[in-house]
This record gives sequence, C-alpha cells and structure tokens, in this order.
Amino acid sequence: MEILSLADFTSFVRANPLGVVATTTANGHPEAALVSFAVTPDGSLLFNTHRTARKVANLRANPRTAAVIGCTDTVSVQVEGEAVIESGTSRRDAGQVYLEQFPGSRAFDEAFALIRLTPDWLRSYDASADPAQISEGTPAWH
Repeated sequence: MEILSLADFTSFVRANPLGVVATTTANGHPEAALVSFAVTPDGSLLFNTHRTARKVANLRANPRTAAVIGCTDTVSVQVEGEAVIESGTSRRDAGQVYLEQFPGSRAFDEAFALIRLTPDWLRSYDASADPAQISEGTPAWH
C-alpha cells in the first residue's frame, strides 16, 4: 500500500483532529498528551498547549516527537518528526491556520505555545480491512 498522499493526509487530520503527542523528558522518560491537531496546507501538524506544560520543556530539550492521530475509529496515522515552538511571523501565520480549524481557540494567547510538527515518517493503519492495510515511510511531500 502506498504512503498517504498530502491530500489524503490533510483530509484525514481535518476529519480526525484528536490525537496523542509523545515527547521525552531530558532524562529520556516518555510523556504523552491528548491534543487537537490542525494541519497546514504543506502537511505540518499544529497543536497548542500552555507554555508551562511539560511537553514545551521536553520539546526545547529534544524536538523529536511522535504522534498518533485518529483515536476513535478503525483508521489511525502515526507520525514522527521535528517539532518547533512557533514565534514571530511564523506563529502568526500558523496561529491563523489553527484558528481557522478551531474557532475560539487560544492560538494567539501569549500564555500558550503553538507547536509545529513536521512529519518525516508516517504509518497509516486501517483495521477495517481484512487483513489490515498498513503503509509506512517517508512522505514524498516533505
């Protein structure tokens, strides 16, 4: 099965924004959190969190991040990549994308960080098929 196209990935995230993001502490301990993901036209994922959240400190120490999107149905997508805490013009632009997908969110609240996860590996898992359909690899669009 082919790796998800950019169009399929962005459609999937928009239809299934709930997911879990995983980071590691400075001493290598895993931490996971349920978040809502927005997706940019180029396939980057956006999520926001309070600046005092553990994941913000974790990402400053180690930007490698993993996520699972699609927690409520038979299809899920695993993502790995580098995460960046947005600032300046990038934050404004990303905040606009986030706000469009989550009206009323705190995308521009200075107490909250806006984080961009750029996928460099994807795995799609469809358990509705028999056998399950799995595809994984580097997305061609990044």
